[in-house]
Amino acid sequence: MAAAFAERLLQAFQEAGLERETCHFDEASGQMVISGNVTRVVPVATLFSQYARADEAAKGKLLDAALKAFVEGDADVPETADERLLPQLWSKQRIAARQLTLPPGFELPHCGLHGEMPAGDLGVVLVCDYKSDSLSIETPVLSSDLSRWSLSFTAATQKALENLRSRTKRGPSANSRWEHHPTGCGESCWKDGFDAVRVALFPKLVAARKRPDGVAEQGGHVVAFATSSCVLASVSKNALGLCFMGDTLNLQMAQDPKLSATPMRLLKMKDSRASSERHPLESSASEGMVWRWMPYTPGGPPLHSPGEFSVPIDQGEVDAILEAAEKGRPVPVFTQNVAKKAASSDGFAKKKEEGNALFKAGDFVKAVAAYDSALAEPAPDGEAAVAHSNAAQALLKLADAEAGDRRKACAAEALRRAREAIQLDPTNIKALARCAAACDLLGEAEAAAEFRQHQQGCEAACEATRAARRAEVERQQRAQEEQKQRLAAAREEEERLEALMRRERALEQQRREVEETQANEATATRLSAMLGMGSLAGVGKA
Repeated sequence: MAAAFAERLLQAFQEAGLERETCHFDEASGQMVISGNVTRVVPVATLFSQYARADEAAKGKLLDAALKAFVEGDADVPETADERLLPQLWSKQRIAARQLTLPPGFELPHCGLHGEMPAGDLGVVLVCDYKSDSLSIETPVLSSDLSRWSLSFTAATQKALENLRSRTKRGPSANSRWEHHPTGCGESCWKDGFDAVRVALFPKLVAARKRPDGVAEQGGHVVAFATSSCVLASVSKNALGLCFMGDTLNLQMAQDPKLSATPMRLLKMKDSRASSERHPLESSASEGMVWRWMPYTPGGPPLHSPGEFSVPIDQGEVDAILEAAEKGRPVPVFTQNVAKKAASSDGFAKKKEEGNALFKAGDFVKAVAAYDSALAEPAPDGEAAVAHSNAAQALLKLADAEAGDRRKACAAEALRRAREAIQLDPTNIKALARCAAACDLLGEAEAAAEFRQHQQGCEAACEATRAARRAEVERQQRAQEEQKQRLAAAREEEERLEALMRRERALEQQRREVEETQANEATATRLSAMLGMGSLAGVGKA
């Protein structure tokens, strides 16, 4: 259905003057890329979900709004950074996928939750918010936009934070920002598409959250950034609150695209730096302390606090927690999930290394088998993508040694495995190169050229990202050096002023002593004259 809607959009765009060749719909991502002087990305899947729920009149308005936004450019990033500029949270996968849609030399600037690079599973990007009566669009800010504004990413982030802070103050009052479930778990109430980034970047919104019944809660703050408009919050020692969080996140929203499925712990950590030396995203908690987000595990580092409970990940864990609570038994803590995950990660790494060793030894058949064995273990998407890509390379080696149908079979399997890698990590340059090589062996020259074009774009994007990181590091180093110079100059000026004041005090003391001496001498002279004496030296003598 989304593909049919994309075709209808495309027809409308053509009627408005766009050439069909400039529009490309990617069904996997649900996006249409419009190429031209300005590259525009149309969120077809999002528009379709709105379109499917609308009546006929609303459908027409939505299509008209889409034409204004993406053909006439009403949703484009403006010429100056204005109140539409806002921060937003994106997943690592979404950032990587968006980067692939950009022309060579363009970059999607982003950073981690505290300004760090590289970003973790969640990254902060900047967007310009566009709203009409029937449509809401967030257009990401690119490196070219920052250049046009003559702003660094850090400076633009600071402005975006100010805009988000103003919007937050205009939103629900402090007592109405959280909808409270009887378990004590709260759900954010802004519902404007910026709930997650608001809570992530203004952590005091979580720290100030209180239960409406006045019951004091023990434990640290635990938050799930479920979607951009849904944040769940509880505390680490509230078993039922965390159970409700896990049930909502992992079961009730199982089919929904989630921003993150990893609950985060909010911590106060020491930071001796001056506020001027911190990134704008490093939020001050108190004097010498900053807020930090870390993945949550009960009793886990860095606090190792006893009495904390799990966020359940499946129906079995939810049922076990509820049954224990109903029967008054100790609530189970599922720390074994963490141990299993660590053990699985070790197993994946060992088997992947075994595959690498077999590949180097030239035993490509066993290498593929070892990579498959590694992929049977749970692993992060990026690591799994590497294993798929390595298997593709081993299959290409086998194809080189074969001929005829066997050669084509190996090449086809290599293409499939390399595409699996790209699905998991769209920025895997080696996987793109191996897709192109497999297409060459299969006689698909056009597809090979397309993969190489993606590879070149990805390489350019990676280089741009590295350059941006180097520039940011250099900027921070310059800022630190300038801060040191300012502090040194301030100390030098303070010492100079102190020395000047000491000198002034010494001169003033000398002046007072001279004046006192002169006054004493004048007094003595007057008394001597009154007594008819040449001096007072003889006064008191017989």
